Amino acid sequence: MSLIDGVGGAFLFSEDPKRLADWYTEHLGVDFEGSEEFGAFYVRYVAADPDDAAWVMDTTFAIMKAKRPVPRMSPNEGTEQGDMYGDQPFMINLRVRDLEAVLRHLAERGVEPLRRDDEGYALFAWIRDAEGNRVELYQPRPDAA
Repeated sequence: MSLIDGVGGAFLFSEDPKRLADWYTEHLGVDFEGSEEFGAFYVRYVAADPDDAAWVMDTTFAIMKAKRPVPRMSPNEGTEQGDMYGDQPFMINLRVRDLEAVLRHLAERGVEPLRRDDEGYALFAWIRDAEGNRVELYQPRPDAA
């Protein structure tokens, strides 16, 4: 029996959460709730529990006001070898339905992928957000499972 039902949230801490939330809205279409007044912008993604349809689970993606300066990687740090994992304290993985469409949308806004991979079971691309955080975009292939 698992003691964990899922991920309740992923939180990015920013010295300027409004600016970062605006970047995610403009570049990735994330429709945040929240405000500068509370120092947090968030969106909830909801799914039903496959074992109990009456149990609804949600995951919250939030950008929150940092209480102190947040250390950041330089724009090219960690990408020399092409390895996208393990060299920063966190990474957000955002699931998409059409990776090509998302990448075209980002390119129109001056955001190019750091790297792209086809792992058979899914397509991946990595980008940097307005604060230099590496973000993974993930398009699963349901028929490959």
